[in-house]
Amino acid sequence: MPTNPTPEEHEAIEITRLVDDRSVDVEAAGAGDPRGRPEVRRQVESQRRVSDALSTGGPAVPDGLVRAVEAKVQERYGRTAPGPRRRGLMSGSPWRPAIAVTGLAVICAAIVIAVAGTGGSSVPSIPAAASLAFAPSVGPAPTAHSATLLDVSYGGVTYPNYAKFSVPPTGTRTDRIGGRPALTVFYRLPNGTRLSYTVFSGKAVPLPSSARVVRFEGVPLREFSTSSGLSVVTLVRFGRTCVLAARTRPDVVLGLAAAPVLEHPSA
Repeated sequence: MPTNPTPEEHEAIEITRLVDDRSVDVEAAGAGDPRGRPEVRRQVESQRRVSDALSTGGPAVPDGLVRAVEAKVQERYGRTAPGPRRRGLMSGSPWRPAIAVTGLAVICAAIVIAVAGTGGSSVPSIPAAASLAFAPSVGPAPTAHSATLLDVSYGGVTYPNYAKFSVPPTGTRTDRIGGRPALTVFYRLPNGTRLSYTVFSGKAVPLPSSARVVRFEGVPLREFSTSSGLSVVTLVRFGRTCVLAARTRPDVVLGLAAAPVLEHPSA
C-alpha cells in the first residue's frame, strides 16, 4: 500500500533533483532558502562529484586480468581449438573481453565458487566477498523502497538506492563465505561495469592488511585493490561488514560507499 514520503524522503528527493539540475547553484542559495542549508549543500556537492566521476566511467579490464583468464582458458581447452565454439576465442586475433565476455564470466565465476563457496576458506574474508563481483546473479533485482534505499535489508543493513547516480540494481545472490552467510546486491555502473555490495551476517569481519584508511566527505572507509583489478571499499554499518567491489577507479567506489552514510548518518 502506498505511503506518504517522510520529511527525510522529501529532502532526499529534493537533493536528487538538485544533483540532476546543474542550473541550480546551491552555493548561491540564501540563508532562508532550504537549498542553502549546509547539510543539503554538502550532500548535493558530494553527490555531484560522484555523479561526475561515474560519468567518465572507469578503465578497461586490466591486461593482467585478461592474461590470467586467457591462460586459464588455454589450460582448460588447449591452445588449439578444434570446435566451432572455440575458434572465435582462440583464433589468431588477440583475445579481448569485448568478444569473450561469456568466457570471462564462466572462468571468474568458477574461481569465485572455489574461494567464496561452502568449500572455501574456514574464516570469513573481505577479499573473498569482493571476488563475488565476478559471480553470476541468482535472484532478481530489488525494487526501490525510497529515493535513497532499496526494498531489501540484511543483518539490519538496508541496501542503498543509487538511482540518482544512474546505477541501478541488477540482481542478488546469497553465499556462505568462510562459513558466514552473506547477501550480495549487484548494480550496474553507467559504463556497464558491475558493482557488488555484499553484507556479512554477524560481527564485523577482520580487515585485510592491505586495507588503508580513507575519509571520503568525512566518512571513514577502508580501501584496497586486488590483483584481479577490483577496487574494494569496506565499512561497518549497524555492526555488519559491508564490501563494495568493482573494476573501476577507487574514487567511484568510495563515493558510492559513502553516499548512504551521508544520507543516513545513523548508519
